[in-house]
Amino acid sequence: MATPVLAPKPVHPTPMRNHGLLGISYVRQHMMVDDRWAANALIEEFHDMANLLTKRLIFKNLETNAYRKTLKKSARRLRIQCRDGRSLLQNVMNGDNIAAIRNVLINHKDMQRLYQKMNVFQVVDNINQRTFVMRKERDRLNHRLARLKDEYKRDLLERATIENRIKYQNEFILEEEFRMREFTKKIENSDVRLTAIRTINSTYKKIIQILRHDEIFYEPILRSLSRDIDDQASFIKHILYLGMPAIAKFNQLSEEFRQMDEKSRKSTQFKLSVIMGFKRTSLKRFSNLAKLPKENVVVNISKRYTRETKSMLKLKEQLEEIEIIIKKIKVATLCSRATEIFPRIKVQMEHNIKLMKRNEIGTISNEFLIFKNKVAEEQESVLLHNYFEEEEDRINRIRFLEEAITVEDRKEATIIRHMKHRTDTFVVLRYTLWNLLDILRYVDKPSRIVPLQYPNTYLKLPLLKFDMLIMRASAPPAFEQNTKAMLSMVERKLTILMSAYKYLLGRQNIQMTPTQMRAFWRTYHEGFLEIQNVTDEKEAMRDKNNLEDGQEIFEDAKLLQTVPNRKQIKAQSARIVEELSKKED
Repeated sequence: MATPVLAPKPVHPTPMRNHGLLGISYVRQHMMVDDRWAANALIEEFHDMANLLTKRLIFKNLETNAYRKTLKKSARRLRIQCRDGRSLLQNVMNGDNIAAIRNVLINHKDMQRLYQKMNVFQVVDNINQRTFVMRKERDRLNHRLARLKDEYKRDLLERATIENRIKYQNEFILEEEFRMREFTKKIENSDVRLTAIRTINSTYKKIIQILRHDEIFYEPILRSLSRDIDDQASFIKHILYLGMPAIAKFNQLSEEFRQMDEKSRKSTQFKLSVIMGFKRTSLKRFSNLAKLPKENVVVNISKRYTRETKSMLKLKEQLEEIEIIIKKIKVATLCSRATEIFPRIKVQMEHNIKLMKRNEIGTISNEFLIFKNKVAEEQESVLLHNYFEEEEDRINRIRFLEEAITVEDRKEATIIRHMKHRTDTFVVLRYTLWNLLDILRYVDKPSRIVPLQYPNTYLKLPLLKFDMLIMRASAPPAFEQNTKAMLSMVERKLTILMSAYKYLLGRQNIQMTPTQMRAFWRTYHEGFLEIQNVTDEKEAMRDKNNLEDGQEIFEDAKLLQTVPNRKQIKAQSARIVEELSKKED
């Protein structure tokens, strides 16, 4: 048996660092020695090795000298930079810097002394830090000024619009204005459509540009697709070439199966017809026995006083028939004539089922008849006494609602009477509470400050806020309508006021006795009554003066009525002229 030929092993090149000839590290530390070399070869080898080491030593010395020179040059350059930087720093600190800062801050002596030992950039940073708050406040004020200017412009435009409407416009809108609005709306819609059309056109142009740019990639794709289509066509032809014989064989087998199925069906029908013929001949024997005429039960009712009823006689006849059938069955069984047993029992089972159904139907009809009788009796009693449960519930509900309405009417009358008696009292109470609230308006009143809105959070600074300098006149709060709330507010404010009053009295060491309190109260009451009397007298005098002025006006009106007008003067002059003319005649 021949041995199998093995594949050669893969050959990998030796790395450069491990090469015996080209590896520098091996050359430094080792020498290549061979026992077969001669003395001259060894001498030459050692001589070459010594030359190599000498050259390497020279190279290392040159490399060291070059590195030292590089370090010296970099050190010299760094020293020069340090010296120049030191001189520049000295010039900045003590040279022209002081003069420059003094010239810049010529009008600020304190700032000259402050910044004389600083650099220019340090001075700039310090000034920026010191003026940060003021610059922020300036930005806030500029923003507020711009906002107020905008509001002022809007107000001026609104004012001009209102003045134009007052001067040139009527309350009815002209037809031209309607048309102008329609045309304006159409123009706006056209602008929107034009913008959309331009956008769509630009999009389509971009798509076309991209398609034209990418058409170089479509040709190979289409070629590959056409090749795929050709491959698919050839593959379909191949499948058809292979499948046509199979289809022909399938058709042949289908035809054979149809013929065999037809033959089996015909044979099955023939066998079934033969079996049915045998069955008909066997059933003809028992057809005569099954078609015997039924005998009518004749009941003899000539005897009127017999104890037997019709149903009992029918049952008796049926019992006799059953006994005869049982005897025949016994005879047939004993005589080995069992052919009559099965048909008779089969017919009897059907009769029994029908009888059971008839009995169930009779029971159901009897129960339904009993139920109808009960319902009829109840309906008769209802019609006789005119009694319905719904009618009674309705009557009870009506009576309950009438009682509830009566109670509510009484409550309403009581409330109305109570309100009529106490309307004036409530009016006086509410008026008094309003006066007290107006008097105590500033007691425990929270301060309302409307915050300003800034565009950013950097302008919200804790310093230099001028919000408190803005004076705004705001409407007073509306009067409270709830009497209970007014009472609670008055009570709370009076409590605060009296507690403050007691605190002040305690601090001033003023002791008030009850007699002093009553004396003060009496004095205040008398002064209040005097003020009221004076006020009433002033009002009476004012009414009297008004009445006198009215009488004077009435008298003046009477005097004016006696003065003739222009027509009366003309009529009087015409009458006087006529009288004079008559006298002359």
